[in-house]
Amino acid sequence: MPKLKFPQSQQAASQVKKYLPGGVHYNFRYEGKDTIIPFNRGKGSRVWDLDNNEHLDLFCKFGALIVGHQNEEYNAKLIYYINKVLSVDQCDLEERVCEKIIHHVPSAEMVRFGLSGTEAVQNAIRLARAYTGKPKFVRFQGHYHGNADNIMGGKPTSSEYPVPIEYEGDYMGTDGRAPNILEEQSFLIPWNNIDALEKLLLYRSDEIGIILMEPICINGGGIVPAPGYLEKVRELCDQYHIALIFDEVITGFRVALGGAQSLLGVTPDITVFAKAMGGGALPMSAIVGKKEIMQLYTDNKVIHAGTFNGYPLGLAAVLATIELLENDPSCYERMANYLTQIGQSLVDAAKNVGIPMVAQGVPGVLVFHSESAPLTKAEGYNETTKLRDILITRLARNYGIQFSPVSRFFSNLLMDDSDVTFFRERIGEVMTDIARINEFL
Repeated sequence: MPKLKFPQSQQAASQVKKYLPGGVHYNFRYEGKDTIIPFNRGKGSRVWDLDNNEHLDLFCKFGALIVGHQNEEYNAKLIYYINKVLSVDQCDLEERVCEKIIHHVPSAEMVRFGLSGTEAVQNAIRLARAYTGKPKFVRFQGHYHGNADNIMGGKPTSSEYPVPIEYEGDYMGTDGRAPNILEEQSFLIPWNNIDALEKLLLYRSDEIGIILMEPICINGGGIVPAPGYLEKVRELCDQYHIALIFDEVITGFRVALGGAQSLLGVTPDITVFAKAMGGGALPMSAIVGKKEIMQLYTDNKVIHAGTFNGYPLGLAAVLATIELLENDPSCYERMANYLTQIGQSLVDAAKNVGIPMVAQGVPGVLVFHSESAPLTKAEGYNETTKLRDILITRLARNYGIQFSPVSRFFSNLLMDDSDVTFFRERIGEVMTDIARINEFL
């Protein structure tokens, strides 16, 4: 099929740059130029731009949109609550929503709500510091926990003393960061490497109060934990009085109602949720954890504040999302099946033009890489591979395929066979274009 044309969409995207920096709502330090396409309607897994071009939405707003566009049941529940009450401090949905989360999520004994993943992670770190009485946290290469100064980007100085420092070419590097905040607050080590963690704790456990990770490393390439790795991390946390925090901003409610922890069988002390938790239409996040930790809020020993924490419409969105997932017992298997078919079609199309390609991950979210074998280490997801993957993402837009900006693709509750067909009919053209680019030859 011919490439899509976007005259009206690109005109609108150009005009908004007068008011919106870069014409976008977020930015990282990637090279190259994105085609910015505004959309004005959606249905199921499809969206339409201002030129009435139809696109397959595998982006799903970074995985947040698990319910799909114009999910009638979801929309009806939100409209019902809009007509009841808007901005109040407490509402009648709180107990029901908390009970649902606690029922499904192994680590959830108590719940606090917020709006964004970044915000929730920062509050979880504060809470865990108060609980353990130790200031520093361990994080892992390739994992992403939001755009706060103390937690974004960097590389370890050495294996002997792995504090993160800023470096030239870091796509998550930023001007204006508080000086020395990375190295003062954290250590940065390879994930899935228990020896590296044991070595660090042997010498630094007196100052480390937190281990923070994605239980499935989506941001680092769609990598699953090695057998026994999470179990050993859990043991080390218990041994050294360290709070284990799972960042399930992406995996929560997307891979299972109980999050990745319910699939992996390892329970953290604190979990952070966001994105799919609210279905995708409204911002919601949550910090959940053991009662003895969460009780620090009750005792006013730890501050947690926010004007829209627990706002009624957000709680209605969480309740609607959980009920949709509960009432559709085969939904996770169905979404995984469609996504697997799409991933295989991508691999086959790449193979047909001589481009190495893998699609890896877990149900509900896959990540593609122009590599000959699946990634097993997040630090192996290097800048060269990332840039090639980003190029594929950008060129796919010319044929109406919307991947996530960092080569991820997501399913939703309304995905069906026609979406797989749509993808198959177009992905071959994308790969043909890629094969013409010298960097891939």
